[in-house]
Amino acid sequence: MWTRVDVGLRDHRKVRRLARELKIEQAHALGLVVNFWLFALNNWGHGFLDYDIDEIAHACVWKGDPEPLTNALIDCGFIDLLDNKTNALRIHDWDNYGGKYIKQVERNRDRAAAWREEKKERAEDAKQIAKNLDMNFTDLVEKKSL
Repeated sequence: MWTRVDVGLRDHRKVRRLARELKIEQAHALGLVVNFWLFALNNWGHGFLDYDIDEIAHACVWKGDPEPLTNALIDCGFIDLLDNKTNALRIHDWDNYGGKYIKQVERNRDRAAAWREEKKERAEDAKQIAKNLDMNFTDLVEKKSL
């Protein structure tokens, strides 16, 4: 499985801000974001996640303190805090990016399943045609029509 990473992400203001807030190199910040999104595609397909700083750090492959990372991802706009009471989170603009990807994966899966079903039906049709041809050939031989 693969996903698209926009070329503009490398120098995006949010990535630069994340690097500054975490006091890391910009390339490291970019890697954190891409790892976060890749993990999200496999684990949070709907784009919603709990305020679980350890899980977010794991998603980013972050070895440092998970709290500053989570706060920085929220402050920089990569994660939206939906509700202060429940700490419900959503990946920013998920429906425009990851959501589209998930929908495409689902369409591809459905298309492949339909193709497999059609192939199975064609195989059954071919068996029936072969059976009918064999019966017709046998009838012709028995009647000595050949």
